[in-house]
Amino acid sequence: MARISFFSSSFIFHRHYLIMLSTIRRFGASSALRASAPRTLSARSVAQLPKWQAPASLSSLSAIRSLHSSPTLFSAEAAQAHAEQTEPRRHTEFAALGSEGIINENVIKNIIQPDRMNISTMTEVQSLTLNEIVKGNDILAQAKTGTGKTLAFLVPTLQNILNDPSIDLKALARRRRSAPTEIRALIISPTRELAEQIAVEAKKVAFGTGVIVQTAVGGTAKRAGLQKIQNEGCHLLIGTPGRLKDILSDPWTGVSAPKLNTLILDEADRLLDQGFSADIEEIQTLLPNPNEVDRQTLMFSATVPREVMQMVRQTLKPDFQHVNTVREDEVPTHERVPQKLVYLRGLENGLPALMDLAKSWQARREAGEDLRPFKAIAYFNSTAETKISADAFNNIRRTREFRDSNLSNLSILEINSRLTQQARTRSADSFRRATEGILFSSDVTARGMDFPNVTHVVQIGIPRDRETYIHRIGRTGRAGKEGEGWLFAHQGERDSMRRRLRNLPLGIDSTTLPSASADLANVTEDSPAFETVNQFKEAFEQVETGAKVASYMGQLGTTTGNFGDKRDAVQALNNLYVKGYGMPSPPEISPRVAQLMGLNRIEGVRVGNGMRSRDDSGGFSRGSGSDRRGGFDRGDRGDRGGFSRGGDRGFSRGGDRGDRGGFSRGGDRGGYSRGPRRALDEDFTNSFRF
Repeated sequence: MARISFFSSSFIFHRHYLIMLSTIRRFGASSALRASAPRTLSARSVAQLPKWQAPASLSSLSAIRSLHSSPTLFSAEAAQAHAEQTEPRRHTEFAALGSEGIINENVIKNIIQPDRMNISTMTEVQSLTLNEIVKGNDILAQAKTGTGKTLAFLVPTLQNILNDPSIDLKALARRRRSAPTEIRALIISPTRELAEQIAVEAKKVAFGTGVIVQTAVGGTAKRAGLQKIQNEGCHLLIGTPGRLKDILSDPWTGVSAPKLNTLILDEADRLLDQGFSADIEEIQTLLPNPNEVDRQTLMFSATVPREVMQMVRQTLKPDFQHVNTVREDEVPTHERVPQKLVYLRGLENGLPALMDLAKSWQARREAGEDLRPFKAIAYFNSTAETKISADAFNNIRRTREFRDSNLSNLSILEINSRLTQQARTRSADSFRRATEGILFSSDVTARGMDFPNVTHVVQIGIPRDRETYIHRIGRTGRAGKEGEGWLFAHQGERDSMRRRLRNLPLGIDSTTLPSASADLANVTEDSPAFETVNQFKEAFEQVETGAKVASYMGQLGTTTGNFGDKRDAVQALNNLYVKGYGMPSPPEISPRVAQLMGLNRIEGVRVGNGMRSRDDSGGFSRGSGSDRRGGFDRGDRGDRGGFSRGGDRGFSRGGDRGDRGGFSRGGDRGGYSRGPRRALDEDFTNSFRF
């Protein structure tokens, strides 16, 4: 007995010691002393113990598996026993939350009524987390995109705002404006599109409660969003890291959160993958000291890599709960969705092949096959390529032949970083509502964005890595509905594709799309590709030369990186420009860019005034005749941006730099905007002559 008592005492001492160390790191010594002090198990302290998690039938983890590495948590056996004793009642219907007084009746009506959101049954992640969030527990929730994570944190967060005793509920009922310092909850999202999507859902859920929802995202919406917060006040603020940091750190805005009680990191893995860790840490320094104002922190993520766990330990309380709804035996979306690989004769065959895919699908529907209307997202690796593709399809869509075809109801929409935030939001909303359509997109929609009834994801050109491919594919096959994935690749990209996309279930399709293998310069009338190829020839005649050059430059970095031989890459791009875009010869690039990319000695590259010329003077080419000074744009990072020069010559914040703040330079003087991490693959839009 004495020996048992000794080991019990040692365990308790060790446990308090680790709690104290963890608390010192996060809150300082004074809190550590309070946290490690002996105390009786009050209702509050019991609530802070590791809670029940999903049993094996609902989760890939054992009933109480926690990701926290500290031995402060129970052993597996003790945790299992604790789970059996404290397993709470799980709700599966939203109506029950209202009838039991857990969630405000107005909120429940907004969710379940047919003329509003019309959702009655809770998803697994909602059922497992909602009650615990209302109780004030810190949560790390792991769930796949499209499983209802947004409502899982919105509903209890709104309820906690309504439960806040410092908020005047009568004033809320009268819809009176609040001060811009009344923020109670903050949601951080990795992209503008996702932040706007969350805000739309939040306003639906909060309708009639008086809770004021605002957004803080980059682009042209910055000033308008700030003015709304200043004029109307805010209780729930949703934004991207850079813009939130700008607003909260600038005293002039008058926006602060001295009473914040909830911090939510949505798509936490993507936030860290895009390099927002430093911004998030800085934002937390602008929030109330958690030692003085108790704060609940929620992290929702599709995956939990090491980087996410590091932030978990720095941000969440030591007794956080981990809820995992991703089953180990569940087939991932990227393995469940049928995927096909089409090798293109040339880069110029990509868009005609996409048109063939749409025509073939609609023809099968007309022949009686039970297929949903064609609704696709086409992903490109550069912003300029996204734009020119949408322009070409829109030119075809305006023709009489197209209006009389089986694709007459096809919407053509576009999302990329060059569009204003208002235009991007409008395109996203239109595509959600569309029954048939193609959304031409860069990677800003690849994660977190929810578009219903997407039948196809088409990736034109191999993505920069396996993760990007998988997340793009995840836009289809959602909510139990079947979808397909297609990858269009050039033969010269074979080696890169094998390295990046290993172990993916890609089956080669060489027969379905006749335009994929056609020689666009020599298509005869008896060819099945004849009609489609001619459509694009006429369409590209109407596209501005500047857009064609921008697309060529935008693909220059990507293509030379994807091909094993730079000479083959340059030849493929030149064919795209001449055969696909209908131009007499490839564009010239600046000597400096050619030198930086190692292209100044490559046959087929037009540098300066002729082929394969060199310029050892350095600097960017200044272009010709239009006061353009070269520079380049690395494209579409989502919401990080970089430096972009436009407008006047003075410095101004924002622009389309995304959500990292920084300077945007005036004039037509070049500069650059940062693009996707690990990729020099975007638009050298100003470094050319034509």
